[in-house]
Amino acid sequence: MGFCLALAWTLLVGAWTPLGAQNPFSWEVQRFDGWYNNLMEHKWGSKSSRLQRLVPASYADGVYQPLGEPHLPNPRDLSNTISRGPAGLASLRNRTVLGVFFGYHVLSDLVSVETPGCPAEFLNIRIPPGDPVFDPDQRGDVVLPFQRSRWDPETGRSPSNPRDLTNQVTGWLDGSAIYGSSHSWSDALRSFSEGQLASGPDPAFPRDSQNPLLMWAAPDPATGQNGPRGLYAFGAERGNREPFLQALGLLWFRYHNLWAQRLARQHPDWGDEELFQHARKRVIATYQNIAVYEWLPSFLQKTPPEYTGYRPFLDPSISSEFVAASEQFLSTMVPPGVYMRNASCHFQGVINRNSSVSRALRVCNSYWSREHPSLQSAEDVDALLLGMASQIAEREDHVLVEDVRGTGGHSRPVQPGLILARAAPWGTPGEPPGPWTSVQHHRP
Repeated sequence: MGFCLALAWTLLVGAWTPLGAQNPFSWEVQRFDGWYNNLMEHKWGSKSSRLQRLVPASYADGVYQPLGEPHLPNPRDLSNTISRGPAGLASLRNRTVLGVFFGYHVLSDLVSVETPGCPAEFLNIRIPPGDPVFDPDQRGDVVLPFQRSRWDPETGRSPSNPRDLTNQVTGWLDGSAIYGSSHSWSDALRSFSEGQLASGPDPAFPRDSQNPLLMWAAPDPATGQNGPRGLYAFGAERGNREPFLQALGLLWFRYHNLWAQRLARQHPDWGDEELFQHARKRVIATYQNIAVYEWLPSFLQKTPPEYTGYRPFLDPSISSEFVAASEQFLSTMVPPGVYMRNASCHFQGVINRNSSVSRALRVCNSYWSREHPSLQSAEDVDALLLGMASQIAEREDHVLVEDVRGTGGHSRPVQPGLILARAAPWGTPGEPPGPWTSVQHHRP
């Protein structure tokens, strides 16, 4: 058994090296898809593995059918009933907006269940006649198509084997949101020159998203612009959902290339593969250190226990309950607008598409935006990151600000039509009019 495992691992590692060439690495190169991270249970935490269940399934038939046909008397009224309340209440723990969106970035590294199932299954949400957004002509037959997520085909066959969703990323905190969750995805992100990730015309930005990357690319609600222009090639499928999450993807892109450049100067004899894998290892180590020892303690208000050694029987798979609870918790802290500031701590105005100036980027008008006038350069991205770091998040409660309620749920919209229809419920898409709640911020 041990010989078989050793042989299998040798073949896997050898896949990184041309046939007959000497393996340039003295350490095991980590796979992108999560397989073999656990040497006893090879599939644990791998891409396409099932989510864990902590409580029994609640299907109508105990197998796969939903509890009832989704019917919203009015989507906005329902969200208001559940989560309505005052905005502008500061975080009780002094958490920042940067911490909130870093949390979304961590989640995109750990779990992805948005991929639609095949064959497609739709749960149409009926809209009442005369809804001012979805049925202004009072046709009375308008529905929102809600496509169910991908599931494990080995499940959903009996009450003792109910349907389980599959995780489309690795489930490990291993940089999937930076490098992708498969070898082919990673290859599409690389330049294959000096160990760097591929950049576009501006070296501070990745190339635009292209096939074979399965990146979400909803049209810009303000302009109707389609195509990949302005949507960057990231490891996370929804890395371009809004500029705040996008800024974190750009940060890690630049950090990888910075390390690749440093290593190239230190080791001029290294080739592209050595530079890339060594830079990747350092980036992931930094990412894990920040997430586990800085960000997570700030959210849990407790320090994780000290590392006591490898635990081969610990299943790292993500649970359905964790997905729902973590995303909704983060959603309560999203503000209605996000500030930008420079390095000297001066908050700056945000230029809108109509050339007007606002105090902040309005969240509801930022989904799937492309080529925003205030986000054209690396310095602009830095200003957004600094503004997020200096802005207090919303309070940790049941309340969602209007910008989040208006989009049908910030954390994980299942289908883009809902986002497009409600991207700017208070005015012209892409512009700031509407009730503006004072955004909390502090100056370090």
